Amino acid sequence: MYTLEKSKLTDLLNVWDKDHQLLCPARSGNDVILTDYEQDKFTLDYINFSLPPKEFLFEMKEKLYDWKKKQDGSFEIKAPEYNRETKILFGIRACDAYAIAYMDKFFTENFVDANYIARREATYVVALNCETPGEGCFCTSTDTGPFASRGADLIFTPIDDKYLVEAGTGKGNKLIDAARNLFMKAEQGMLDRKAELLEKVKSSFNTEIDLRDVKDLLERNYDNPIWDQFTAKCVECNGCTFVCPTCVCFNVTEKAEDNEGSRHRCWDSCQSSFFTRNAGDHNTRNETSKFRYRIYDKLKYISDKFGMNGCVGCGRCMATCLGHISFIDIVNALREYEQKNPVTETKETKPETVHSSTQNKENDHDCSCSIYIPQVAVIKEIHNETDDIKRFIVQYEDKSLHQNYKYHGQFFEITVFGVGEIPISIPWAPSNKEYFEFVIKKVGKVTTAIHNMKAGDKIGLRGPFGRGFPMKEMEGSDVLFIGSGVGLAPVRTAILYALENKEKFGKIVVISRAMTYDGMIYKEDVAKWKEIDNVDVYYALAKPTDKVEGYYGKLDQLFGELDLDWKNTKAVACGSPKRIKLIAKDLVNLGMDSRNIFTTLETHMRCGVGKCGHCKVGSKYMCLDGPVFSYEEMLELPPEY
Repeated sequence: MYTLEKSKLTDLLNVWDKDHQLLCPARSGNDVILTDYEQDKFTLDYINFSLPPKEFLFEMKEKLYDWKKKQDGSFEIKAPEYNRETKILFGIRACDAYAIAYMDKFFTENFVDANYIARREATYVVALNCETPGEGCFCTSTDTGPFASRGADLIFTPIDDKYLVEAGTGKGNKLIDAARNLFMKAEQGMLDRKAELLEKVKSSFNTEIDLRDVKDLLERNYDNPIWDQFTAKCVECNGCTFVCPTCVCFNVTEKAEDNEGSRHRCWDSCQSSFFTRNAGDHNTRNETSKFRYRIYDKLKYISDKFGMNGCVGCGRCMATCLGHISFIDIVNALREYEQKNPVTETKETKPETVHSSTQNKENDHDCSCSIYIPQVAVIKEIHNETDDIKRFIVQYEDKSLHQNYKYHGQFFEITVFGVGEIPISIPWAPSNKEYFEFVIKKVGKVTTAIHNMKAGDKIGLRGPFGRGFPMKEMEGSDVLFIGSGVGLAPVRTAILYALENKEKFGKIVVISRAMTYDGMIYKEDVAKWKEIDNVDVYYALAKPTDKVEGYYGKLDQLFGELDLDWKNTKAVACGSPKRIKLIAKDLVNLGMDSRNIFTTLETHMRCGVGKCGHCKVGSKYMCLDGPVFSYEEMLELPPEY
């Protein structure tokens, strides 16, 4: 712990500026921004920066990789070259330092984001504790300021004519060592004086918000009509998310010309109407649920998932909002509503149910290469399943990758170079070590491009991602498999596992559901399964056919005819969320435990590794915590899904 005379601050900055890119506060019109250090423009007369410093660690637009198709048809993929020049971010306020600590955790948990890490390791964060709060600051309410406690390598506290200087990390000590002659050992009593100053600054805040039980408050008021009132004020400018220090959602874009191109990511906003739109224009969120999601994410979901505050109390979102929408007004309105309309019952929060296949430990903290770069694979065969569904037999160009393949995921991200990337479920048996196959329905731009490809063409693969079906836990039970339409594809991987390990299961029942027999996939497989002893197969069709013996009634009636030990049965079902809920209710009524009914939930999984935010439902990321969920877990998701 050291002190620095305020009169020597310029000398210190000049020393740091010699060996690093030094970014300091400077006035730009009516704003104060963090920019390259120039002594004549440097200022300490500011409350906070107009934009959060996240842009120096998580760029507004950055390249993920370049690709080039050579004359021989092979692809060359190159990761971006990161700028290794070290940066010093000087003057960061406590709220933004806390946000950096959150980003450090977010970008390294489950999967390590090499793009972020490259910048973070080359960046020094120097925090300057606040002496005066801004009019809209409420960091004392979120416990993220006004003095920095996390996210800073070095912390400066102004006390009289000196700065108390404390190193938060080893990197901070390196900055001190670079100008050791300017620092003095801190005299006794400086920490006491810092504590006194902290209390004085806290007492000067004019803006406060009571967040003591905010998660319970939000839990009780999910369907409160107040959300519609505030939604009406939102003009969907997305400004709140772009100025938020903890908003890190992004979209992925393609740039292509002739036989080469690149993939980029750029900041995106959950407040955009297109954020959760899936192929076929299906959208899980309406205007109200879209608006409500941001409030829940900042005050509940991030805390539930990462154990950190999603709101740092900087007040930027309220200052930039064209509709003058305030977090504080929303929380106060909910409290006032409850006072006038007392709630007699509180929704019971169930403990999280996690089955053994939830964790992808093989992927934890793997930063040997970028998690966004695909491996090249060759389309070996293409089979028509229906008029708009094709089956693709695919093999890695580097065949050794198949031998290293581990069955611990439920989907792959498939790239059509220059067009885009989509998540596609795994339909093959885990024992398959020679090739992959994907069943793809033509519904959007990327799937149309894949349908237009031919054998010998090359695609990119990333994965497998997500958690698969808990087949080990299902052993020893009767098993029921229900695949609705193209939903038979992800269920097929579980069916094949059960058939390959038939002696470990009781009775096996397969129901293939489709509107018509011609619209059903894997017809040959279903016919073969029907011939296996102790395996019952049913064609549940909406329209009659003379090609197979079909069942045309409601599924609940068919369930009643099955000879299954319902209390000792595990079920796997895939279809639309609405249909899954109907099926699950019927099975529970027959005596099944909701924890033994599993499904795979599909949504807009852009990155596959829990970083882009598009597939987040409540505190769950479909690509990490799913896409396989038990029915019990499914019911715990927000009603928007």
